[in-house]
Amino acid sequence: MLATPMDPPNKHDRHAPPIHADRLRAAYDGTLALEDLTFTVDAGQRVAIVGPNGAGKTTLFKVIAGILRSTGGSLEIFGHGPGRHICVGYLPQRSQVNLDFPVTVAEVVMMGRVREIGLFRWPSKSDWEKVDSALDRVGLASHRGRPIRALSAGQQQRVFLAQAVAQQADIVLLDEPLTGLDLSGQEAFFEILDELRQMSVTVLIATHDLNLAAKRFDRVMLLNRRLIAMGDPETAITSDALLEAYGGHLHVVPDGTVVIDTHHEGRE
Repeated sequence: MLATPMDPPNKHDRHAPPIHADRLRAAYDGTLALEDLTFTVDAGQRVAIVGPNGAGKTTLFKVIAGILRSTGGSLEIFGHGPGRHICVGYLPQRSQVNLDFPVTVAEVVMMGRVREIGLFRWPSKSDWEKVDSALDRVGLASHRGRPIRALSAGQQQRVFLAQAVAQQADIVLLDEPLTGLDLSGQEAFFEILDELRQMSVTVLIATHDLNLAAKRFDRVMLLNRRLIAMGDPETAITSDALLEAYGGHLHVVPDGTVVIDTHHEGRE
């Protein structure tokens, strides 16, 4: 059974890593999306999940978040199965979020407190203080009463990150959060992630940007339904591994730059 907001949360095994998968398998819409993944992510690490569209990145996030059930193998969050953890904050792609829904910035951030508060209880003063603290941390305290749809793409992404901060998540899953952000927006986003690292928060980000993955992440997971490579950027991002992951979508231009064609890949 998948968890609901009414289920009691799992406690952490303090000796266990935040995420450990062993021969994990999962299907999406009846099609095998993940095959025999075995990996471990340690506390405070920032991991880039890189691979073509349809590689299983979103599926992996949904299994970790307890939204989707695995079909084989095992996945443990702090030593327990997924689905009953208030410590996991999942931010889907902006295209999957209804930004026209009439809610304020503060209300969106408060949604991160639902599992802690309970589905049918009103937020307390302490809950609102955590919301205000999270908005202050991402630099949006003055926007708390504005509709979420009135914000820029970069501000909206910071609001969703504030939701995970207010949730007091130990694991944050970000599905292509940098899409549509300019360089200054990306820099502001990583400043917040740097603060989370100091708090030993584990962050996994799905991205198509190999240069960013190489420069700004501790580890890189190269994924195409199965685990192609995982390690520090120099170890994981090799020409052989990229060719295996991307196949004919990988091109090298005359100056040696690697270009990946993401426009003709299958959807996830």
